[in-house]
Amino acid sequence: MSSGRIATATGDGEREVLLLDSKCKDIGDVRRAVEDHLVRTSSWVDLAGVLLVVSELVTNAQRHARGRWSLRVQAERHRVRVDVTDNDPSPPRWRPGRLDGSGGWGLRIAEQCADSLEVVAASGGKTMRAQWLHPGHVPVTAS
Repeated sequence: MSSGRIATATGDGEREVLLLDSKCKDIGDVRRAVEDHLVRTSSWVDLAGVLLVVSELVTNAQRHARGRWSLRVQAERHRVRVDVTDNDPSPPRWRPGRLDGSGGWGLRIAEQCADSLEVVAASGGKTMRAQWLHPGHVPVTAS
């Protein structure tokens, strides 16, 4: 893989994190790193869906933010979270998809593939966060 893999960190067995950044220019390399990570840590997740969302969010960051971006894939027993952070504070523009190849489909695709998709404002940029919950997991609610 080309440079850009910052680290693969293992927590306490409950959480594993893969970090990549904009030094990794090839989206194929990014997808392979994410696939390797999730095959090892989260066999329950819809891998094709996660890889499609990663492709869309990283491509959007490369194309529209035109700067540094980072990818964080956090795998937990009951959740997979993908964060793509860039240095453009402007929120993403949701626009109609066009059949002429000019785009407009990426965020809609990501929204359909993930259990949730949100924009998190950050100092000097933003994070696009997609999450998948384990199908058998029942969230605990406070009474």
